[in-house]
Amino acid sequence: MIAGLPRSLVELVFPPRCIACGTWHHEGSDPLCGECREAINRECAVPTCPTCAAPVSPYEVSLGRCGQCRGRSLRIAGTVRVGIYRDLLGQLLRAYKYRGREELALLLGGLLAEMVETAPWRDRIEAVVSVPTHWKRRFNRPFHAADALASYIARQVSLPHVSILRRIRAGPRQIGLSDTERAANVRGAFAIRKGVVLRKARVLLIDDVRTTGATLEECAKVLRRGGAAEIYAAVVLRVGWTHSKSKVLSQI
Repeated sequence: MIAGLPRSLVELVFPPRCIACGTWHHEGSDPLCGECREAINRECAVPTCPTCAAPVSPYEVSLGRCGQCRGRSLRIAGTVRVGIYRDLLGQLLRAYKYRGREELALLLGGLLAEMVETAPWRDRIEAVVSVPTHWKRRFNRPFHAADALASYIARQVSLPHVSILRRIRAGPRQIGLSDTERAANVRGAFAIRKGVVLRKARVLLIDDVRTTGATLEECAKVLRRGGAAEIYAAVVLRVGWTHSKSKVLSQI
């Protein structure tokens, strides 16, 4: 019966709920209420390093690098992100990954696709690749955030989502590990799929969060060895070290 009513009448009787806070709102097609939209816009507006996406202060970036990545040998040439891991965006990402709120992919993936489209290297990328999970973990959680985001973003930016990487060693989860332990935990954990040959390919690597960058850099190392010429990254959230390091690392 409701399906046959005009949309405007249905929304008048049953106004849409904000996808973030759940309150009723009348913002047209926007899935967010005005308050949540403003909060997310503020979180997205934090200046970041174009190479590692770390939050930066004015004049901190020099020659495309910030204090966190300057002087380091990085395989990823540029990174975009939606926001910093805190406040509302942090809550939404945790709900998406751990509480089955898969509908949030439309919001988070849409925001990330916008960042990819405006990146200075947008026209250089040829394919989208996701950071893979080990097959054993899919028994407990079939939904893999990075893979789902990569598929959505690939459609939005009209690029192929290709299955190039595989995780060959599960290892312990990164949650709660220090930056040194994280790097050791993913070392040798990834490989190129059999039969895949990358001939100077330029790829976009997708993950949900960048914390220390260890996972992304390890994947980039494997891609480079497999023949990729350029690697860029896009993440929903970037951990900012202005927060309590131990608190953040215990969450993601």
